[in-house]
Amino acid sequence: LKDKDMLTQFVRELTPLLKEQGLVVSMDVTFRSSSENWSMFYDRKALSEVVDYIAVMAYDQHWASSPTAGSVAELSWVENGLKRILEEVPKEKVLLGLPFYTRIWKEEVKNGVVKLSSSAVSMGAVERIIRDRKLEVIWNEESGQNYVEYKDGNAKCMIWIEDDESINLKASLVHKYDLAGAASWRKGFETEDIWMVLRDTLKIKQSYAQWANTFSDSDAAHK
Repeated sequence: LKDKDMLTQFVRELTPLLKEQGLVVSMDVTFRSSSENWSMFYDRKALSEVVDYIAVMAYDQHWASSPTAGSVAELSWVENGLKRILEEVPKEKVLLGLPFYTRIWKEEVKNGVVKLSSSAVSMGAVERIIRDRKLEVIWNEESGQNYVEYKDGNAKCMIWIEDDESINLKASLVHKYDLAGAASWRKGFETEDIWMVLRDTLKIKQSYAQWANTFSDSDAAHK
């Protein structure tokens, strides 16, 4: 936190040099929180006045050592965090960061104590687990994601899945809040269909209303 002003000044001095090279300049930031080492050191308003885009890392709601298991980025958490970002950063400079990964949460009892651990995995890895274990996938309305759980030995495993459905919902916020676009973490973790989802949601749909009408029709057909 003590480096906050120096970080901003560094970006002020660096950006013109990058622009001289014909580069587009963006900076990643987290959602706003009370964490000094994770969030408070960003002067988002000042930074947005310097760079071309602010890419919001809208993931790690539940992180590697999180005390509770849960989604990497449930829809309501993303939307609420985005609203707070827009209090400081102009919408035309905001890129919404989308997660191309998820976490496998493992809960097991050791010596009478419940131990929780997690590992980050790609979308393809989750698809293989579902296929190989013949798991039943359940839609979780609260998170806006599909969900599975299964036993691995004595451990209970849980996955809040990032896939075409969850990315479609989160990407729609780009239209809903008229943002500059989307970003992602990280290339190589996605399945091929994700690019078709983003092409359709971000390139073909011209507004949130158009997306909502199409999504409503497809959702009804699905049910």
